[in-house]
Amino acid sequence: MSIASSSKISPSLRKQFCERFGDRARFDEPLAPHVAYGVGGPADVLVFPKTEDELSWISTTAREYALAITTIGTGTNLLVRDGGIRGVTISIRETFRDVQILEKKNGHTLVRCGGGVDKPAFLNWAVERGLGGLVFSAGVPGTIGGGIFMNAGTKYGCYGDILTRLRLFDFETGGREYGRNELHFGYRHQSHITPRTLVAWAEFSLEDSNPVEMRAEVDRIIEERAAKQPLDFPSCGSTFKNPEGFSAGRLVEKVGLKGRSIGGAQISTKHANFILNKNHARASDILDLIQIAKTEVYSKFGVQLECEVVVVGEDPYAQK
Repeated sequence: MSIASSSKISPSLRKQFCERFGDRARFDEPLAPHVAYGVGGPADVLVFPKTEDELSWISTTAREYALAITTIGTGTNLLVRDGGIRGVTISIRETFRDVQILEKKNGHTLVRCGGGVDKPAFLNWAVERGLGGLVFSAGVPGTIGGGIFMNAGTKYGCYGDILTRLRLFDFETGGREYGRNELHFGYRHQSHITPRTLVAWAEFSLEDSNPVEMRAEVDRIIEERAAKQPLDFPSCGSTFKNPEGFSAGRLVEKVGLKGRSIGGAQISTKHANFILNKNHARASDILDLIQIAKTEVYSKFGVQLECEVVVVGEDPYAQK
């Protein structure tokens, strides 16, 4: 999610980052260990900020030096190209990690959750307290911020169904809060969250529920996902959004691409909407399979597949 033209980090700028963040600023950092796919080149600088003040410093510095800003969470829906990411990459894995109860009223509980909180951890927190509404997210990895950015969900629901208020940090204008009536959620989309923003926190209205029944339902959904989806190798889950009236995985399967491999990447033999890193794949292997699937599906069915996976970074193989 780049927001500006990029440039390398100069020695003097490296010094500024080190003075501000210490070992929370890493230079020429390989990104493969930081994303679910396990692929991708290095970041010029990877920073782990903890506060909005630190985000503001990064914003100001990036503008001053004409650096791109890219944000990542746990990278469960992110594919980093082999050339890596120029400019500043922000990881929110240490940012906005609080969860707190704001109000209990008439069988509902208002909860504020930081954008850096892991989805599974938030779900478990809610189940332990008998707070219903998040069961749809069972088995869904990543951070709350990323989930809201994509309006992540399953056939059982999505974050847009329960969200009541949102605070975004904009790298150009700073922090701002939005009420539910200002937010517009669509299929795998939230209109106010753009490449220049990240989720500081979100408030959810959760309803009183039976924790034993909730746990049983969570376990059932996780088992259901495991039976249908290939979870033994790194991936970003569904590669393509489902076109209206179609199943993306079924379309890819119908053009005969189940099991197709390039390099270390493979279109899953279990679910054709998953592209797996089976054996030290490169990002280019995965991207080639994505393009083949799009081309073949369009050629046979006239349906244009749209990636659900977000692709960032530079292609080192492209001609300059």
